[in-house]
Amino acid sequence: MTNTPESFDPSIPVLTDVVVPGRPEYARAPSAGAEAIEYDAEQIAERLRGRFTGFLTGEARALIEERCREVLREHSTQLVSAITREVAMALESRMSGWVREAVEEELRRQRGE
Repeated sequence: MTNTPESFDPSIPVLTDVVVPGRPEYARAPSAGAEAIEYDAEQIAERLRGRFTGFLTGEARALIEERCREVLREHSTQLVSAITREVAMALESRMSGWVREAVEEELRRQRGE
């Protein structure tokens, strides 16, 4: 949102409704009967819901998607590390048995058994 008079929502009161010293481009003349304007809470809440929804479908969605991708990468890395450790431990215990069997087999072969 830019800070130009056109980007202000005239239904939301701001300090520039009176005067911004040295920045006349931000000053807005008060509308007729500005003192008597009543703000409807439902209308304001609806505008806020609209802005919230707009943010969630725009900038926030991109932020959420990036964070999700980051968490998935971190989780995948942790899973790969954990599975690698488990496979290495299982392979280490089996490797000892395989080496023992291979040595015994070779000794039997050399003895002519």
